Amino acid sequence: MGLFGHLLDSPRTTYLASAISLALGLTFTFVWAPHPWTWEGIDQYHDLARALARGEGFRTTDVPWGYAYYVAFFYSLFGVKPLLPILGQVLANAAMPLLLFALVKPLAGQRTAALSALIVGVFSFNTVYASTQISDAICSILFMAAEGESGLEGALG
Repeated sequence: MGLFGHLLDSPRTTYLASAISLALGLTFTFVWAPHPWTWEGIDQYHDLARALARGEGFRTTDVPWGYAYYVAFFYSLFGVKPLLPILGQVLANAAMPLLLFALVKPLAGQRTAALSALIVGVFSFNTVYASTQISDAICSILFMAAEGESGLEGALG
């Protein structure tokens, strides 16, 4: 069976994958991000969210509206602090290995689900995107949560 087989059989592997995703997301947010833009991103979500937080309407069809409202929620509660919605999405993105595990385990078994969780925990490009105001990390979490029949209960049970 070996060490790798033992790792894939362990229920702790999925939590390890989530911890790795969280650590990488925090590193990309606070230490070094492998993208050329700042926390405010490239899709003008920062400006759109500021306008929404002031009570203005959503004034474009160039980008989806949901993420702008996500950021505006934080801006309304805490003021215009781009770091706070980013930390929220880094934390949410760290749940991706758990959600993937819950989706894959009934279809392909424990080992394949654990390996899938490890791969997404270490190599997901959304972990990079979570360090800036881009909708990818939040959208992926929402899609995965909606896809699974039992959500996290399947991963943790």
